[in-house]
Amino acid sequence: MRRSIFLLAIAFTFLLATPAPGLAQAEPRPTALLIEAPAAVPVGERFAVVARLSGPSGEIYGAVENEALQLLIDGIHFRRERTNFAGAARFIVTQSLPIGSHTLTVVYQGSRSLAPAAASAIVTIAPAVLEIKTVPALPGIEVRALGRAFTTGAHGTVQIPFDQPGSYQIEVSRTIITPEQTARFSRWNDDWFSPLRTVIIPKHRHLQAGYDVETAISYRFIDLDGQPVDPRRIERVVLKSSIGEVREFTPDTAHITVGPIKASRAIPTAAGLTVSPVQWSIEAVYVRGTNVVNRKQQRFYPIDEHDWTITLLLYTATFSVRDIFFGLPVGQTVRLTYPDGSSELVPLQDGRGVVRSLPRGEYRVQVTGIYGWSPTAPLALSRNQDVDLTVLSGLDLLLILILVSASATALVLAGRPQLRHLRRWITQNRRLPTPQVETEGRARRLALIALLALTLSGTIFLTQGLARSQRPRPSTASTVVQRVSPSAAPATVPRVSTPETESTPEPLDIRIAPEFAAFWETNGALAVFGAAIDAPRWALGEDGMRVYLQDFTFARLEYRPDLVGTPYAIQLARLGVQEAELLGLLESEPFRRRSADTPPGADCTYFTQTGHWLCGSLRAFWRRNGLELGDPGISTRESLALLGYPISEAFLDEVGRTVQYFERAKLVVYPEFRGTANEVIRDPVIRRAP
Repeated sequence: MRRSIFLLAIAFTFLLATPAPGLAQAEPRPTALLIEAPAAVPVGERFAVVARLSGPSGEIYGAVENEALQLLIDGIHFRRERTNFAGAARFIVTQSLPIGSHTLTVVYQGSRSLAPAAASAIVTIAPAVLEIKTVPALPGIEVRALGRAFTTGAHGTVQIPFDQPGSYQIEVSRTIITPEQTARFSRWNDDWFSPLRTVIIPKHRHLQAGYDVETAISYRFIDLDGQPVDPRRIERVVLKSSIGEVREFTPDTAHITVGPIKASRAIPTAAGLTVSPVQWSIEAVYVRGTNVVNRKQQRFYPIDEHDWTITLLLYTATFSVRDIFFGLPVGQTVRLTYPDGSSELVPLQDGRGVVRSLPRGEYRVQVTGIYGWSPTAPLALSRNQDVDLTVLSGLDLLLILILVSASATALVLAGRPQLRHLRRWITQNRRLPTPQVETEGRARRLALIALLALTLSGTIFLTQGLARSQRPRPSTASTVVQRVSPSAAPATVPRVSTPETESTPEPLDIRIAPEFAAFWETNGALAVFGAAIDAPRWALGEDGMRVYLQDFTFARLEYRPDLVGTPYAIQLARLGVQEAELLGLLESEPFRRRSADTPPGADCTYFTQTGHWLCGSLRAFWRRNGLELGDPGISTRESLALLGYPISEAFLDEVGRTVQYFERAKLVVYPEFRGTANEVIRDPVIRRAP
């Protein structure tokens, strides 16, 4: 029974599958193939070929899924793939094709419902190009590969074509020397540290070769007045870089050139190698055994600055020589003995002599070429000084001799009563009338009294004169202020009327608290903070914490016991904000936030924290100065610790100075000192009592 049912089912299926006599079989639908392939492919690189099966007009039939497509390369079968629901099949060509043009053909054999189709495309296999770029961009770097030499162009790049995939050896120049600089190979961007290396083609497409650049620099010395200093006076110069390298040398020519010194390094970052400038600071310059610069105050970047102007702390001493009693100019020269024991003679004209470019230190001075006596006197030189010297001239000694003789005669007459008999006998022998004798006696007594008074006053005068002659008396150093007519204000720099500030009082002789002494000395001393102007004291800081603080000319140092053991135990108060607030400037136009999309110049940096720009020489000063927090060179956080963020744009004040406020300072630009260390200086600020 079951067998009969099975046979009937087979017969029924056969009848259904067999077309009825007289009925025609349905025609297959027409099809088309579309090939998507790259026009050119580097040799050895895999690529994809996509073929799409559809109707002649691109319509999608329901029967295009799971159809077999065959790929032929140059007529040779490569691979068979099946289409997806959209009629697309993807072929991955992994085999290495030789350089040249190749024909890709995709064939569809067809089915009952779809007609056969075929399509072709041309793909070009090109040489694989390896691009090598030097960091920084250095033209003329030779790269050897494939037995040939290639050279980098003006932008420091070179392209090397390879006809076949595989492993190759390449080598770049170890050193390249030009009149301007010397470049030495440092590393590759993929942590390969030899100039000779292996590359895999086509895996390696782009490589960076990093070089450390050294350059020669020239520099000159000037004093605080901007006058040139003869380099032959310099005994030794000490430079130190931000990477710890120390250079010492002795200048011996009028225009000094030294080098090469390291100007930049190639360092790795997430985006590849980048150029890191090396900063150099002036550690010491010795003149006659004395250091005439403040450590790390003057900093330079050789990659940008090839001509350095180094300002030396050299001062002028003006000598005025007078005798003690009459105030007459005397002397021919002044013997000036330096701290190192050497000496020189300063010529005098009408009792005055000037010597310039003296290093700070303890000197000894003595007037020579006089007929008299001149003591040796000490001189502590730390600024421009007018020095008054007094000496005992021959005329003074003659006056002293007369006074001593008169005093001796008076003492002899006053202390010898027996001489009165001699005077009486002389009087009797002269037989003068009694009234005349009495008159002569009174005259003698008056003369004796006058002689004693003259002797006493002369002795006092002599004592004071000798005391004055023991040391020079420096008079108040006069500061020459050069008044410059303010030029027309640039359109981009607004002029703001700032209330007149009180003049800064002369620094008092106030000792620096032990908590601040080392910090003050390490970070620039007088040049950075100025002198102490108030005694240390406990007070509440801006954040409400109790701090131990002391005021200086340019800063207020705050010692925070809760941060002991960190680099921030001593901080600078935000005096720039305080002055701007006290003067009512915070709502003025330069203090309003700016847009980051409209820089005022090409060499500007925008600070999103405060919304202000920092440009030109002010930006250079900000980058060159900072506290010593242990970072290499001067880092951003070290500059922030000393000056803070800018809180205003640069603007012109009432006297035509370009001023910009920062959280902890106020900077002023003096264009007349362009190119010197005094082009940008810190200005004393107004502060409120803590």
